[in-house]
Amino acid sequence: MNNMNPFRGEFELKIRNKKLKGAFTMNAMRLTLKSEGVKLDGFDKYLQEDPLTALPTVAYFSIISECVRMDKEFKMKKEAFIAEFLETAGAIEAVTDAITKAMTDEEATEGND
Repeated sequence: MNNMNPFRGEFELKIRNKKLKGAFTMNAMRLTLKSEGVKLDGFDKYLQEDPLTALPTVAYFSIISECVRMDKEFKMKKEAFIAEFLETAGAIEAVTDAITKAMTDEEATEGND
């Protein structure tokens, strides 16, 4: 029962001189959708309409999801995280790459042609 769901895109950010590890997973997506009041079929539209809010929000919940999985606590408030995220070089690219990897992994998308 070691098999990880292939829907997973990992990233690492340095925020406030601290390395934060996140993973865009089904749980991270669930947390984001629930928090933002977005339905699953509206996720792409959510990302495209307001990427300066959507990408850091996805990153925030991806970090929270990983912390929960590791039984750790992430105390930074969402708006504070977003402000720091938007000032961090390479953050947008790192999270965009993680989302793309999770959503285009061949195992995860098998049969979805």
